[in-house]
Amino acid sequence: MPPGEPSYVTRLGNVLRRRDIALLRAFLLRSAARFGDTRQVEEVQSKSDDELEELLHRMIVARPDLDELHRASREWLFRRGIDTFGDAGEHRN
Repeated sequence: MPPGEPSYVTRLGNVLRRRDIALLRAFLLRSAARFGDTRQVEEVQSKSDDELEELLHRMIVARPDLDELHRASREWLFRRGIDTFGDAGEHRN
């Protein structure tokens, strides 16, 4: 990481705050290309917008520094049958 460049965690937090799945996809693709391998790049490319939107909300809920966004993301997930308060954040039946 070049000197003065924000950390990965900081940059990801900034992306998540925007709640834009196109921005998240671009960030994950850049990160996979830079730090991962072609399999990781292909995995990000293969995710649908719906899958990325769910990932975005799960990532927000997992980060204490984004607590001001937790309620909205938990509600988004709950409306889709995903229980973020369960042990594994499993889908509700």
